[in-house]
Amino acid sequence: MHMKIWSSSFLASAVCAAMMLAGASGCSSSSVSVSSPDGNLKLTLCQADGGPAIAIAYKGEDLILPSPIGFEFSDGSFKSDIKVSKGRQTRVVEAYDLVTGKTSHVESESNQRVMTLTSRDGMVVELYMRAFDDGVAYRYVFPAQPAAQSVAQPAAHPAQPLLIKSEIMELRPNGDPIVKAMFIPWGWNSHEDVYQTDRLSNMHETENSAESPVLLSFDSGKYMAVTEAMVVDYAGMRLTINDGRLKGGLVPRRDNPELSVITQRPGRTPWRVFLVSDRIGAIMESDILTTLCDPCAEKDLSWIRPGKSTWLWWNGYQSSPAARHGDANTLNCNISREYIDFCAENGIEYHSITGLILPNGEEVPWYFNEDHPTGEPGPNDVTDALYPGFDLPSISAYAREKGVGIRVWVHWEPLSKDIEGSFKKFREWGIEGMMVDYMNRDDQEMIDFQKKVLELAMKYHMHIQFHGASKPSGLHRTYPCEFTRENTCNYEVYKWDGARVPGDRKMSAGHDLNIPFTRSLAGAADYHLGGFVSVPYEDFKADFWHPTVTSTRAHMLAMYVVLESALQLVSDSPAHYAGQPGFEFICQVPTVWDEMRVLQAVPDEYVVIARRKGSDWYVGSIGNDSSRDVTLPLDFLGDGEYSLDLYTDAADVDTDPNHLDKSVRKVGPSDVLNIHLAACGGFAARLVK
Repeated sequence: MHMKIWSSSFLASAVCAAMMLAGASGCSSSSVSVSSPDGNLKLTLCQADGGPAIAIAYKGEDLILPSPIGFEFSDGSFKSDIKVSKGRQTRVVEAYDLVTGKTSHVESESNQRVMTLTSRDGMVVELYMRAFDDGVAYRYVFPAQPAAQSVAQPAAHPAQPLLIKSEIMELRPNGDPIVKAMFIPWGWNSHEDVYQTDRLSNMHETENSAESPVLLSFDSGKYMAVTEAMVVDYAGMRLTINDGRLKGGLVPRRDNPELSVITQRPGRTPWRVFLVSDRIGAIMESDILTTLCDPCAEKDLSWIRPGKSTWLWWNGYQSSPAARHGDANTLNCNISREYIDFCAENGIEYHSITGLILPNGEEVPWYFNEDHPTGEPGPNDVTDALYPGFDLPSISAYAREKGVGIRVWVHWEPLSKDIEGSFKKFREWGIEGMMVDYMNRDDQEMIDFQKKVLELAMKYHMHIQFHGASKPSGLHRTYPCEFTRENTCNYEVYKWDGARVPGDRKMSAGHDLNIPFTRSLAGAADYHLGGFVSVPYEDFKADFWHPTVTSTRAHMLAMYVVLESALQLVSDSPAHYAGQPGFEFICQVPTVWDEMRVLQAVPDEYVVIARRKGSDWYVGSIGNDSSRDVTLPLDFLGDGEYSLDLYTDAADVDTDPNHLDKSVRKVGPSDVLNIHLAACGGFAARLVK
């Protein structure tokens, strides 16, 4: 049987004269556009440099000048004689509920145009363009390709592989916007680093790639974030930034670095997403990513239980002296029961088992390593076999009696050897969720593996936390079992910050502040919250087993509201929370929300975010390393009276950042709060109707 492999460089030429005039600077007169429902935002398809290009305009200002898009397939170019259909525009209105995320209900309206591009030899590619009030997006769809008619093969439709070398997206911003981006190597990496902020003209990163989302701030006061949605059955896209342009590129496959994606017709790419507004808060509040993802196929989601979890690896397995005796099994069962009791007493939904601590102080995996039973986790581990003597089933049974769920850490590679067998065994042991770690790639193979994990988690009713992974892309709509992802340089780094590379300090209030303006635009971010031993920034020393944090206690509380995550961690030891002011806020704050509002936001300076659960509101604010006064009207509240618990920086936080002030009073929507944020400070508020 003859099998046609479509592989060429996809670049369109003549666009149908019936298409609308786009008006974007530099576009050909024969171009087509789709505008947002409010008419402010426009995505245009036109010609530039001899091929198809997109342009983006907002409120009459060209933000992205005509920028080439398309593909590089495996067997050469495809640059001329492209017939482009007029296309059809439709209005898309959708309402849906989310189990996890920044909001529980989404009502979306957009305009969509679909065009068919056909080559001279009959290759067909469809281009979908969508325009919302707060962003635009496009994707490619590869329909089934009609086979050539012949005597040997009449009207046949054989399998049609597509070999994609890369996808072209060369963004050409208008002017010289300020760019905020995190650069990581193309190869093996944990997707964790600090963000760089500079003018586009000053950024020249060609060897490393920028992980999306990337934020662009234009001099006119407009903002754009570049990211992607519904990343499945494909490779992740990164950006290189050089010569005033942002060039998209797909991560190569490991088995064949000349290719990035091996797929077939029918098929589709992820959405290329551009969040746009002149209010940065609108970008942060946007639901476009979930709207562009497929709905969840499961109807009964009552088993999904978001919440908070202990994270004893972060605090160095700290426990009471009474727990630390006996052999490895006795010692670790004692520690786990102590943490489970702590969870039950404080309404914390989960206890995480990340590893075991041996009587000699050595840390080992909780599951068996066939080569090195007391060695580092690695590919030869067996995830469905317990470390010799470790009685996980009894710990799980004890937790169940207390109303606490057990979740475990696993290395992705041994899990992949018998992934469904491991899921079955975990459920037999009573495990409700897992952290899958050390993937450190976003090539097609790893994207496919993550999809398999999510599919099995839905089947076996377990939640998933991805570590060492690329950013989210709205898939918590399709797979509500995905609670959170790392993809951040987060508070785990305090355990070694500046110690591994002397002088290389990464964690700071300024880094915390970058996250809601960049990484959090993509979705839930696991940031290892809850450090309750804070020291002044200049006094900090890394300690792997007894970590401390910088920034104030009020800042630390506020992070539970500022950052979205359906599985927020309570990372410090029970002893550090006992009797400490502010701990009650951690116990009370939800991890899923009905509504999110960005009340005030200035990149690099401060942010104030409010989130609603039912009739109650929670507010979190963090600032940089400068102090400031914040005036906060409470007009976002509903009618009626609210009880306010307000946690603010104490007057002496410059010498003891653990100090905070708590005030309690009645307020209403007409009241205004005047709050002082200390350097590296913040505030947190709970408003109960």
